[in-house]
Amino acid sequence: MTCEYWSNLTQVSGCGGRIWQRSAGQAVPEGNSPQGRLGPEVDELSPWSKFDKSSFHQKHQSSRHQTSGQYKKEETIRIVHSQSRQITGITSFGTSQGEHLCFTAHSNRLARDETESLLTEPASSKWNRLAANEINSLACDKTGSLVTERLAGNKVDSLAKIYVIAESPKRGTFPNGAYHSSRKVDNNFFTRKAKETREKSLVEEEMPFLHNLLLAKLTNCIKRKQESGILDDDDVESACSNDSLEEISFDNENSSTVEPTKDYKKKESLNKRETRAKSTVKTICAMVAFGENRRANSMQLWNSVIFVACGVTERINSYLHYIGLTMSRKTGLSALVWLSDTTRKTLAGQELSIKSRKPISPFICIDNIDFEERIHFQSVEKTSHMFHGTWGYVHTLDPTLIEGHDPKDFSLDSYKQAVKDSAKLKITPPMFMPTFEEEIHFCAAIKSQIAQVMMTYIATTDDSKKLVPLEPPTIDQITAKKPQITMLKLMLASDNCAEGVGKIFSDIIDQTYLTPEQFFSELQVMEGDLGTIMNLECLRSQRKPSGHKEESLGNIFMLLGAAHTLWNIGQAIFLKHFGNNKNQDDLGAWRTLQALGLPSEKPAAKKDFTLMLTNMQKIHEATLIHCLLLVMGIPRNSLPNEKLKLTAKSINHAIDLCYTRFFGCTALQNADKSDSPKLFNLMTRLRDFATVIEANRAMKAGNIGQLLNIWRRWSVMAQGITGLTHYAIHLPRMILLITKVLPPALCHAIQHSLLVTPSGRPGHFVAKDFLLETFNYWLKFMFNKSGIGTKAKQLRDLFSSNVPLLQHLIRSIKEDSGACNYYQSHKHQLTLQSINAFLRMAITKSIGDNTDSTKTASIPAPALEKGKKKTKKKLKGKDIDIMRRGMEVMQNDALTGGTILNRFRPSETLLNPSWMFDEASSLPISPGELDISLEDYFGPLENDDC
Repeated sequence: MTCEYWSNLTQVSGCGGRIWQRSAGQAVPEGNSPQGRLGPEVDELSPWSKFDKSSFHQKHQSSRHQTSGQYKKEETIRIVHSQSRQITGITSFGTSQGEHLCFTAHSNRLARDETESLLTEPASSKWNRLAANEINSLACDKTGSLVTERLAGNKVDSLAKIYVIAESPKRGTFPNGAYHSSRKVDNNFFTRKAKETREKSLVEEEMPFLHNLLLAKLTNCIKRKQESGILDDDDVESACSNDSLEEISFDNENSSTVEPTKDYKKKESLNKRETRAKSTVKTICAMVAFGENRRANSMQLWNSVIFVACGVTERINSYLHYIGLTMSRKTGLSALVWLSDTTRKTLAGQELSIKSRKPISPFICIDNIDFEERIHFQSVEKTSHMFHGTWGYVHTLDPTLIEGHDPKDFSLDSYKQAVKDSAKLKITPPMFMPTFEEEIHFCAAIKSQIAQVMMTYIATTDDSKKLVPLEPPTIDQITAKKPQITMLKLMLASDNCAEGVGKIFSDIIDQTYLTPEQFFSELQVMEGDLGTIMNLECLRSQRKPSGHKEESLGNIFMLLGAAHTLWNIGQAIFLKHFGNNKNQDDLGAWRTLQALGLPSEKPAAKKDFTLMLTNMQKIHEATLIHCLLLVMGIPRNSLPNEKLKLTAKSINHAIDLCYTRFFGCTALQNADKSDSPKLFNLMTRLRDFATVIEANRAMKAGNIGQLLNIWRRWSVMAQGITGLTHYAIHLPRMILLITKVLPPALCHAIQHSLLVTPSGRPGHFVAKDFLLETFNYWLKFMFNKSGIGTKAKQLRDLFSSNVPLLQHLIRSIKEDSGACNYYQSHKHQLTLQSINAFLRMAITKSIGDNTDSTKTASIPAPALEKGKKKTKKKLKGKDIDIMRRGMEVMQNDALTGGTILNRFRPSETLLNPSWMFDEASSLPISPGELDISLEDYFGPLENDDC
C-alpha cells in the first residue's frame, strides 16, 4: 500500500469500527489517526477530517433505492498487527461519493454475525445498525463467509505485503515459542496429536492469511478441474492405481467381496486431492516460517529424523535443508542420541524400577542378532568381521492380568515353593495325551479348515448362518490391546554360549538403576529361543550349588518363544512329509508343490519360515480341494469357473463326509492295513499339517487355549520324529510349568502374555519373539545399509532403542501423503490354473482313490510255518505315524522307570539345591541335634604345646 492511496481519507466515527473516506485534505482530530494500526508502512498519513454521518446516511439510503450496484464491494482483507497481535478487518467499497475503508477489530474471522456485533454497540443509533448491515452485505456473501475480490493495481499487493510481513511464528522455546531443541525432544513430540496441534497453531494463529491465500489457490484449481472433468496425469494414476483401490476398500467392512462403486472411488479420489492440497499448504507455511526464523523448526526437526530413518543420503539432506524442508544431518543424529538416552532413562526409572517390579517384574524378551561389520579398504587394524550381539525389549504386563489376585502368587518365594513341589510331581503320559474335550475341539478345528476351503474355492450358499463355522471355537481368548514395550539397547554380548548369557544379564543390569542384588531379588520371566534357554541352563548348572542369589540365577526362568516353536516343529513336520524329489514315483509334499507351480527342489530357503508355512498351507488347501471334489462326486479334472450354488445342508454333509474319510480313526486304521501306502501317507500328512496350520491360526487369533492344546499334541509327536531332540524335552517341560506347577494366577498372566497385538487390533496377534525378529530385520537391513560401512556402535547408540519410533515415523509418511495406513497380514489364494494343474496330477497318480472305509479291504494274513513268530512287514515307502510312535515311546518309558518322562519335570533344571539349605537353616537346631563330632572327621585331638 502506498502513502498516496491513503493521502485523503475521512473518518466516520460513532460505530464500533471506523469508516475512512477519501476527501480533500483537512485537519485530523487528535487521537483519531490510524497511525500504528497498520504497521510502519502506513504511519505517515495526510491530514484527516471527520465525515458527516448524517449526510452519509441519507446518501446511503437514497442510493440503495435509486441505483443498484452504486455501492460496489471491492475487497475484504484481514491483517495482524505485529506488536499487539490484534486482527483487524479492512473492508473497501466504492460509492458515488467516493471510496471508503472500514476497519474493525475482531478475533479470527470476519463473518456476518461477528461483524454486526463488533460494529454495533448497545448504545448505537439506528444509523449505526444500518451502516453495519450495509457493510455486512458488502463484506460477506449470503452464507456469511468472506468474499474476496481482486483490487485494482498495487492496492492488493500492498495490503498483502503488509499482512504477510505482520505474520510470523511465536518467538521463544517450546511451549512458549516455536523452537524445539534436538537435545530436549522426547517421544511425545513425534505423536500424531502433537504434530496436528503444532500445524493448527501455525495455520490458524500464526500465519492464517498466508495459509488461506495458498489454500484458496489450490482448492480453486481442484474445483475447476472437477467441473471440467480434466485431471492431471498424476491425479488419474493415483485415482486408478491398484494401491489406491486397496486403500479405499480397506475400511469397508465388505471389502473382500464387494467392489467399491465408481462414485465412491471418485469421491475418495477428490478427498485425497483436497488432503494433498492442505498438506502442501501446511508445508509451505512451515518452510516460510523456517526461512524467516531458523528457530521455527518443528516440521524440519520432524523431517530430519524421518530422513535419517529412511536412509536419505547426506547430499540430498543438505539440499533439503537448504530449501527449508529439514534440519541438518548433525541435528537429526543429535535428536536420535537424545531419544536413546530418554528411552534408557524411561527403562531404568519406570519399566525396571524397584516399584514397577512389584508384584511381578516386566517380562524380558531377547534374541541374538548377527551381522557383518564390513570394511572395504582393509588394513591390519581394520578388517571385516561378524558382529554377534543380543537385543531385546521389556514387556510390561497388562494390569488387568494382575488385578484381583494375591500379590504373593507372583512373588519369588511362591515360585521357589512351586518348583520344589514339582520335584515330587509324578509325570505320566496322560498329562500330554488329548482328552475327550480336546479331541472334540480339534475335530471342530479341522472341519473349520475344510469349510474355509469349500467356501473359498468350490461352493457358495445363501444361508451362511447354518454352515459349519469357518473359525474354531475359542477356548481362552487374549484381550486385544496394544502392548507396552520398551526397547533395550543393543548388547555386545552374544547368547550363543553360557559365558555370553552371563554377560547379557550384566548388560541388562547396567541399563537400569538396579544393583545386582536388587535385580536378582525378584522373579524375572524371560523369553527366548531354544539355544538361549539351553545356554542359560548350562550356566545355571555350572554355578550350582550357590547360596548367593546374584550367582545362582534362581530367580530367572525362560520360556520358549511361540514363533520359534512353530517354525522348528513345523519345519520338522514339513521335512518328514516332503519326500524324495529325485524319485518320480514319490508322492510327497514336493509333488504337490511342483504341480502348483512352486519351487520343489528343496523344502524352503534357509530360515525363510514364512514361506515354508505358506507352502504348507497351499499344499494342505489343494489336497482338501481334491478330497472335497472326490466325496461330492464332482468331476475332478478341473475346478468350475464359478462356484457351485448349494444349500447349507449339502455343504455341511460334504464337510462331514470329507472329515470321516480322510481324518477319521477308522479310516486311518483301514488305510494302515491297505496294500498301498499312498492313502495312509496322505491321511497322516493331512493330520500333521492341520496341527501346524491350526497353531498358526490360533496365534493370529489370540486363542491361547487352542495353542496350548496343539503344543500338547506336539509334545507327543516330538517323541516320534527325528530332529526335535531338545524340543521333545523342553516343550513338555514348559507346558507343565505354565499349566500345572506355577500358581494359577502366575500361570494365567504368563499364558496371556505369550502373544501380543502390535496394532491393538483383534485377529492380528503375533508371538513376542516374532515381533522381536521384525525389529531385528529393521535394524539389520534398514539402518545399516546392507552391511556396507556398518558400525555396531552407531546401531547401538542411535537406532536400537528407537526402532519402534522410527517405524512409526516411516509409516506416518503415508498418512501425511493422504493415503490410508493399515496393517496387512500375509494372505494367499490359489489361482484357478494352479488348482487345475494339481487336480490333473492327482488323477494321474490316483491320489485319494478308494477312500471309502467300507470298501477298503485289509491285507490277508499270510500262512505261517510252524514255530515261526508273526512279524509285521513294513510296506516300502510308507510313512511313520509320528503321533502313534510318540504315544508308544511315552508309554514304554513309563513302564520302564520313566527316564524320559522324569526329564519333563521343571525341577530338573530350575531347582537350586541352596533353596533346601536355606529352608533348613531357617529352622532352630541345637548342637545336640547335629550329633557331629570333630573326632569323626579328624581323629583323636591332641594338645598342641607349640
